[in-house]
Amino acid sequence: MRCRDRNTSVVSASLLVEGRRTRRRSLPPAHCSETVKIRMQLQGELQDKGHQPHHYRGPIHGVSVILRNEGVRGLYRGLGSAYIYQVLLNGCRLGFYEPMRQTLTSLVFRDDKTQSLGVNMFCGASSGIIGAAAGSPFFLVKTRLQSYSPFLPVGTQHQYRNAWHGLSSIYKGEGVGGLYRGVGAAMIRTGFGSSVQLPTYFFAKRRLVKHLGMEEGPALHLASSGASGFVVCVVMHPPGKTNPSYWAGARV
Repeated sequence: MRCRDRNTSVVSASLLVEGRRTRRRSLPPAHCSETVKIRMQLQGELQDKGHQPHHYRGPIHGVSVILRNEGVRGLYRGLGSAYIYQVLLNGCRLGFYEPMRQTLTSLVFRDDKTQSLGVNMFCGASSGIIGAAAGSPFFLVKTRLQSYSPFLPVGTQHQYRNAWHGLSSIYKGEGVGGLYRGVGAAMIRTGFGSSVQLPTYFFAKRRLVKHLGMEEGPALHLASSGASGFVVCVVMHPPGKTNPSYWAGARV
């Protein structure tokens, strides 16, 4: 499946840039839900079946429990690492996607302006995999900082003062390999999500214009982005289930 649309690559790049800006603005509130998600996934990990504790019974309950016991600081633990990870991840997505797409389409179709669904998915996945590998050490530290709780511990606990202390502690205790614990699962997870992000956005946009008569504008962009985000979440969640366990790892 391929179509010739010289504006699509420009739209793709602008969409990625806008997505990066949006993620930067939405990262603090999203970080809170991520903290709860990680603790929910890890709770009961080291317990026998049927004896797992359920400290966090849902997103709202989890936020209230953390606020009550650890304050706002507990919700935002690891935020600095999250920012660095997003810069590396999306920097690679922005930096590698379009050059890879142009090079591959030139080789396959002899014209770098040709738009191919298969090529776009491959390049999206590849750029996401590179970004996941580049940012993996910071995601590792972020996850360990978020999972740490002096009041209601879940999984393996690591008491790091900050991101730098976490990185140096992991390097001293586990070496370079420790910094990249779980990188394979992270690359698979991010590759899946990146491969469907743009294709589903444009698919949803075309269907909304064709069947609902929506016109170009913020509403169409928001609806298309929402549909794309839902698909990305569904695709990324199953491999993401293993990540907290990998990153919690051995004690340092």
